[in-house]
Amino acid sequence: MDKRKLKASLAVAADGNIPTSYGPWSGRTADLATVQTNMERLSHLLEQRGWPKDAVLVVGDRANLNDELALAYDERGLRYLTGLKPQRKEHRTLMMQVSDRQLYACPLTEGRGANRHWGVPCQVTFKYQERQVTHRGLVVLSGPMRHSLRKTRATQFRALYQTLREVEARIGQAFYRTVKAVQQRAETQVKRSPVGKYLHVQAYTDAAGKVQLRWWVDREALQQAMAQDGRYLLATNDWSLSVQQMLALYRQKDGVEKCFTVSKSDLKVSPIYLHRDDRIQAMLLLNMLALLAYKLLERQARQGGLQMTARRIIQKLETLDVVETQCWDGSHLLRLVPIDEEQVALLQILAHLLAELRLPRWPQSQLPSGDDPLLALSPPGRQQVIE
Repeated sequence: MDKRKLKASLAVAADGNIPTSYGPWSGRTADLATVQTNMERLSHLLEQRGWPKDAVLVVGDRANLNDELALAYDERGLRYLTGLKPQRKEHRTLMMQVSDRQLYACPLTEGRGANRHWGVPCQVTFKYQERQVTHRGLVVLSGPMRHSLRKTRATQFRALYQTLREVEARIGQAFYRTVKAVQQRAETQVKRSPVGKYLHVQAYTDAAGKVQLRWWVDREALQQAMAQDGRYLLATNDWSLSVQQMLALYRQKDGVEKCFTVSKSDLKVSPIYLHRDDRIQAMLLLNMLALLAYKLLERQARQGGLQMTARRIIQKLETLDVVETQCWDGSHLLRLVPIDEEQVALLQILAHLLAELRLPRWPQSQLPSGDDPLLALSPPGRQQVIE
């Protein structure tokens, strides 16, 4: 807790998850508190570039929407598609009133069994400060999510049962000789478990006067939790989107999360050892520039038919070395260490893909007549060659 913390907001383009804008925030800032500022930043960027707002769709997770923000999207003329955390009773009812049978009758994706997604369209009403707006909604049931949640819950139940059996086995030992002591230790284990809220424990004395322990599942509470497994609610103010498009576009939001993963792992933005805010902001700027180069490399490679991540490209080429030999006469010799055929092919492909990114793409009208665009980067009287 003695380390500096920050939050980074990031907007990426759908084409290749290229970072377009970012902003640093205090680590104490709530996610919902950053959304309207991000709206303003995005609107300003679109105006600067001359891009129409109605051609942009903002896709985000549940931290990007509540009743106030739904009205703010409309006020700024921005289309959005996000998840909705059902905090209001009306929204919770909307998500749960659709039965599993109704959902299974409306598949959204191809596949079999637990690998599919289902969805039923609906209308979501938002209310804020005596204002009200109705947007399009979609109740989604994710088969993979439901399977994963139930598998995890079953594992947690088995772990809790094992812990309670260990408590039961210690009855009669020190600190486990009274009903009160056994009850306290059993309840402690139940509170520590993620599934403890679905389980009841009771210590009691049997007819022979021995302390016993029993436990049972609250089936009603468990069934209510299982009914919610894999369900979530999507909302959008774009009524032209089909239900299939809503799900497909929403699932693409993981591209932003992958950018944060690259920033934290490959680019190692954390842990932060700086203390001054200006230095932290400078470090974050450098990290975002590195992320931009990383994602551009990945995008160009994919567009050129090279199905490799930037991480894989770096790993493949990180063994390349150049040996420089300085001679007595002042000359020097550069030799590339032996490389395999795959590395040669990869270098040739990358040289072609990155050719357009190496030169500044200035209009010819802005260049002096007869000048090389590379030399235009140098101060007068000097020549600079960019390799």
